[in-house]
Amino acid sequence: MTTLPVKYLRETAAWVQDALEVRVPDNVSTDQLLEILAERLESLISKDFQQFVYLLYRIDVSEKRVKQLLNEAALLGTDPYKPIASLIVERQLQKIISRASFRQEDLPDDEERW
Repeated sequence: MTTLPVKYLRETAAWVQDALEVRVPDNVSTDQLLEILAERLESLISKDFQQFVYLLYRIDVSEKRVKQLLNEAALLGTDPYKPIASLIVERQLQKIISRASFRQEDLPDDEERW
């Protein structure tokens, strides 16, 4: 995953902190954020798989893609946590960009937004 622009990184970090109840440093890098998220995912997968599935559903991550990542990790004997974390951050980034593109902040009042 490439480095996120600062404003997107901050918004994504705030989401991770709130949604997953983990501490994220103020000046977190993209790699650090992925590592924090991967650690939390590892905990969820091993201790509360139901909560992990619910999280993926809530974020609207592709179930097919997650299964593919889990299968690849099993075949290669690697951990799936960081690739899934990247997928989650990628999805959050899509949402942030989508919301930003639909904002109509330049209109003077609510009446003209219609």
